[in-house]
Amino acid sequence: MLSLTKKSEDQPDVEPLWHFNFRNFERLPDTKVVRTTFFVNTAAIAIALALLIWTGYREFRIHTLNDQITEAQQQIDSNTKQNKEALRLTQIFIAEEKKLIEAQNFIRAQISPTEFITVIGQTLPKEISIENAEIRLADLRNQVFVLRGFVAGTRDQASGSASSYVDALRANARLSGIFDPITLEKLNPDTTSGFLLFEISLKLKPEGKK
Repeated sequence: MLSLTKKSEDQPDVEPLWHFNFRNFERLPDTKVVRTTFFVNTAAIAIALALLIWTGYREFRIHTLNDQITEAQQQIDSNTKQNKEALRLTQIFIAEEKKLIEAQNFIRAQISPTEFITVIGQTLPKEISIENAEIRLADLRNQVFVLRGFVAGTRDQASGSASSYVDALRANARLSGIFDPITLEKLNPDTTSGFLLFEISLKLKPEGKK
């Protein structure tokens, strides 16, 4: 027993076997339970889905906004058309109302146009020519009769004749009773005729000042 034991101890140790490691780890199959490519692919798919959903929502939102803008513009166009029509009708109504008020005031005037022309004709001097008479009765607070015409003579003579005519109108009992003031508004030379053009306004007194 002793000899056997000793002999075995004297035997040299066996050298371990070895060889070159020729394995290419990049080509070796992935033996993991969950492969790395699974996570990479899952992450890529998740990102792609997120981008697709975001793009789809954005397009849907843009489409919805465009529809809202179109609807709002149609409403604006419709309201604009109605507003223009309402303004047009309002202007027509105002014009017709003005005519109606003027007609009512014409009927209720303190002096009729016929009587006014008659009185003016009676007070008209020979150097004065009346071209037109305008009656403004729409505004109850500013009812005015306007006379426009020519004054013959030199500039000084015509100016004096126009002033004298205004004084004569003021002195007339019928006119002074219903008009105040009676004013010479304009007196300008007329290059065509060589006469002076005049404009005289006769403002009706308020009802309480008759």
